[in-house]
Amino acid sequence: MNKLLDITEKQMLRGYVLKICEFSEPLGAGIEVVESALKKEGFYYERKDIEDACNYLEGKGFIKLENIKNSILNIDRTIAKITSLGIDLLEGTTQTEGVILNG
Repeated sequence: MNKLLDITEKQMLRGYVLKICEFSEPLGAGIEVVESALKKEGFYYERKDIEDACNYLEGKGFIKLENIKNSILNIDRTIAKITSLGIDLLEGTTQTEGVILNG
C-alpha cells in the first residue's frame, strides 16, 4: 500500500477507536468489542492494527488501557476508556495530526 494511504488508514482507525470509546462511556470497551463494532460497520482491521491504534491513543493520552483479569472466571481483557483529553479531541478543543475524525 502507498505510504500516504497507509498513514491515513491508521489515522482513520484511531478516530474510529476513539469514537467507540466515547460511545462506551463510562465502562469502556474491550478490544474485542472495538473489533466487533468496526466489523459491524463494515471495517475489517487486523487485531494487531486495533491494538496498535489503542497503544498510540494511550500514548497520546486520549484513552486509558486497563487490563482486567479474573482467574476464577477465566477473564483476561484489555478495556479502552476515553480520557478527558480524548473528549476534547472529539469536541474539537484540542488537535492532533495523528487522528482523523470522520462523521
